[in-house]
Amino acid sequence: MPRGYIITKWTEDEGLVAEISYPEGLEVDLDDMMRVFYAHITGAGEAGSVLVRLEKVHSNVFSYFTGMESETPLMINLMLELGEDPDMFGDAVIQEINDTILSYIHQKGTTVSQAYEIVKKLKDYLKNALFLLERLKNLTKEQRLAQIYSSEKGRKILKILQERARSRKELQAILEVELGKIISNLEITLDPFIKTDLVKQEWIEGTSDITLFLLSDFTLLRTPVVKLIEEAKKNRPTSELAKKYLEEVQGFFSIYNPSFVDNIKIAHNMMNPDKYDFITLFRERAYPLNKIPKGSGSSFVEISELIKSMEKDHIIKIIKDSKNIEWVFLLTDVSVQTFYPEYLIEKIRSDRMEGKLKKEIAIKHLELLEKVYTK
Repeated sequence: MPRGYIITKWTEDEGLVAEISYPEGLEVDLDDMMRVFYAHITGAGEAGSVLVRLEKVHSNVFSYFTGMESETPLMINLMLELGEDPDMFGDAVIQEINDTILSYIHQKGTTVSQAYEIVKKLKDYLKNALFLLERLKNLTKEQRLAQIYSSEKGRKILKILQERARSRKELQAILEVELGKIISNLEITLDPFIKTDLVKQEWIEGTSDITLFLLSDFTLLRTPVVKLIEEAKKNRPTSELAKKYLEEVQGFFSIYNPSFVDNIKIAHNMMNPDKYDFITLFRERAYPLNKIPKGSGSSFVEISELIKSMEKDHIIKIIKDSKNIEWVFLLTDVSVQTFYPEYLIEKIRSDRMEGKLKKEIAIKHLELLEKVYTK
């Protein structure tokens, strides 16, 4: 599991200084932190992320740097076990955590007590962030597919394998060219593809590497929430709320156009365990905002903020009744639908005819697709 966070800053007077660490007992030698810092500033010293292996403390460090041009250059260091890779959590989630950490740090307290309160709130947030990252290692199949879509690397892999079967070495080489960076731990990146049965790995006689075959494809969808619509037609939870809800749903879907940008929003909401729990909960019924079942350690404020962020993405809709009580409805259901990649059959035939695909690989891919089809 993730070991914790170490946040450091760079000043001309003091050099690299450890500002905050969580948990409290988490320690890393300053020389190791300098190695991470040098990895960032090699070149232009711009803002960005690096993954550094620290043998001495048996850790991988996924570090985000605000850049040498920032007012106070900061590094947010996520400390991982040696076998862990940030890909298992998803780019969007880590970026969201980093942005929130920076927002806390940039809250300048005018007194010692205010600064203390900000640090206390930040450490509470880091505790929850680590818990969230741990939950991301145990996603449902639907969430893993959303995780693939939310990652640029995941989308690239899917696109490459939609063309034809590739060896792992071929896939890595193409990825590195298209993304413009070295790809480490490809096995971890491929993990959600394997666990969701999108991809099958096979050794082919006469080849020196494992070949990757795409056996399933998927799309992300928004749909009306059938159960809630049926309930609203029966004037539930009240005739007033039911009427308003049906108007909101009709208004949304009358102008809704699926798009890549919207699909990214869907994916981000689905792969966030807390948001996914709410999607599952609100599929069954609407709740007054102040009566939503609380998760472990969740406060009313935290739930409200989460709900409002989902409302911004048009997943949730808050509707007030005549007593000014806020009710939370699932405006659009979101899901990932898998489908049989029939387009691959003709692609395999044409690639074989044009000499782009070895006979053994073409036959094996068709055999695997046939097994999937018959199921």
